[in-house]
Amino acid sequence: MGSMCWEQNPKCFVKGRQHGESACPAYNEKKGCWQLDWSFIITSLPDEEKARWKKIMKEECPTCPVFAAHKDDLAMMIQIILAM
Repeated sequence: MGSMCWEQNPKCFVKGRQHGESACPAYNEKKGCWQLDWSFIITSLPDEEKARWKKIMKEECPTCPVFAAHKDDLAMMIQIILAM
């Protein structure tokens, strides 16, 4: 199994998409989700996209296998994003 989040998560919504053509900044930048400054990214999005990412982070991230491997970083990041 690869080291990137989209490789570790069998349910990742970017599977089969080209890098740079996805709604996921981590995938487009070829970085792990735990490596991004999500608070900066989220604040620059339109309200509808902010809400979509907050929902993903609240409902999908905690059940992702990547979350368990990077729990300290991701739990804090999700808490900050949901408080925005």
